[in-house]
Amino acid sequence: METSIAASKESHNFIGREKEKSDIIKLISNKCSQQEFKVISICGMGGLGKTTLVKYVYQSQEVSAMFDKRACVTIKHPFDPNELINSLATQLDCKETVNGDRKNPGNQLSLLANYLEGNKYLIVLDDLSSITEWDTITHLFPTSVTKSRIIVTTRQENVAKHCSKVDKNIYKLEILGDRDAHSLFTEKVR
Repeated sequence: METSIAASKESHNFIGREKEKSDIIKLISNKCSQQEFKVISICGMGGLGKTTLVKYVYQSQEVSAMFDKRACVTIKHPFDPNELINSLATQLDCKETVNGDRKNPGNQLSLLANYLEGNKYLIVLDDLSSITEWDTITHLFPTSVTKSRIIVTTRQENVAKHCSKVDKNIYKLEILGDRDAHSLFTEKVR
């Protein structure tokens, strides 16, 4: 089953990504496009800290206060849409889907989509690895409540572009600078 990245606890402090965290929160809450449904993609090579960054954004009080419903899952590989649906339903407390017919994924999809309909939601999908994965699950997420957001992390720029559609909603994460990398290394080995 997918694991909640929001539930994971890090013993070290958030180092070197304060600007990126602020930038992503601005993307989420952008006053100019607040009336638009948005998919925000965070992309970059493995090991850059995409998961850690998105966890801090997801857990921030500012972001938490913006949404009625929130869920944050890491995509398991090989990809299993049923496990993803179950993980989302559990985090969103959608009892009908969690207790529903697990042999009928179409029914579960419909129940989850209906549950989200009319709510302002934030969904984080960590480690999306293909366009096919996105296309399999995108219809889960109603777009009628325009202030809702989905954040996708991926290593693949083409996946980020496919999910977000708009370049301004793609955040390319770069490597840490020398000073921040040294601070992070020092903190981790303590």
